Amino acid sequence: MSDVLQVRDEGGARILTLNRPDRLNALNAELRAEIAKTMRAAAADDSVRAVIVTGAGDRAFCSGQDLNEAKSVGSDAAEAWQRDWGDFYMSFLDCRKPVIAAINGVAAGGAFVICLLADVRIMADKSRFIMAEIDVGLPSIVGAYLLRTHLYLSRAIEITLTGRDIPAAEAKEIGLAHEVVPAGKVMETALAFAEEFAAKAPTPLRLTVGRMRDRVKRDFDELTDALIRYQSEAVASGEPKQVMDAFLAERAARKKAG
Repeated sequence: MSDVLQVRDEGGARILTLNRPDRLNALNAELRAEIAKTMRAAAADDSVRAVIVTGAGDRAFCSGQDLNEAKSVGSDAAEAWQRDWGDFYMSFLDCRKPVIAAINGVAAGGAFVICLLADVRIMADKSRFIMAEIDVGLPSIVGAYLLRTHLYLSRAIEITLTGRDIPAAEAKEIGLAHEVVPAGKVMETALAFAEEFAAKAPTPLRLTVGRMRDRVKRDFDELTDALIRYQSEAVASGEPKQVMDAFLAERAARKKAG
């Protein structure tokens, strides 16, 4: 098992901890591959009754895609890169077991998508969501679609186009968070949900979860094609690299000054 993902079982729950705290648990290729592999292994393991996903440290659930990796993706590699992301998201949809997001800090971009793919979202009271693609020079495709399945259209558009923060209290108010708790209670609450799911008969649970997943998977081939088409056009414009380079330079300057 790679160091970037910690995996342990507790009761009937398989707990996945994204473990790049120095990078705010950002999703690079290695971490995405480990998560996808572990999600598919959990789906095939009858002893696993629910999956919990969380982040290491106390600052972030996950800051989304690793910009150091993303800024180096040129037009020639854009399609393969987006197909990799599509397969990563599909590993969640292929899991016919409840997925619980234990959100201990910021969840931005692709991490927000992970949370939207989860069945239950537990948020620390100081945590927040950010649909960040628009601010790194990329269109939101999968995230915008999933947000629309949870919210009415005008709110989904506003969140996607502004890229603004959604604090935990607002997330609970608009239905994106099921529970908002103090940071120290996030995993405890997630495990309580997992215990409740584990107490239920596995077949109807699997079939119910599977039916809900299938509703999203029905549109996912088209979503992957759209992801490739629209994001490849954005990458070809050069704007994502400009935005990411500027962001990383600013962050480096802040660290040096601090």
